[in-house]
Amino acid sequence: MADKDRIDRKLEEAGWEADGTFSEHLAIGESGDLCVLVHRSTWETDEPAYELYDVERHVSYWVHEIPTPEQATELLEEHGKTPEEE
Repeated sequence: MADKDRIDRKLEEAGWEADGTFSEHLAIGESGDLCVLVHRSTWETDEPAYELYDVERHVSYWVHEIPTPEQATELLEEHGKTPEEE
C-alpha cells in the first residue's frame, strides 16, 4: 500500500485534503466542491493519470500532474466536460 501513501502525500503537498474512504480502489483529494480522483489502475503505473472533478458543476478533466486546487479550478473552467460531452 506504499503507492497509495505516496499518492496521498502528493495530494496533500499540492494543497488537497486526502480522503481515505475508498482507499483500496481510489485515492481522493478534496478541496471544497473540487476533487482529484486517482484510480488504483493508474497509481500503480509509472505515469499515473489524475481526474479533476467539480462536484457542483459535474465536469471533469484528466491531467498527468497533480495541480493545486486553484489550478484545478482554472483547468476545469477551461477544459472540463460533463460525462455526456466526453
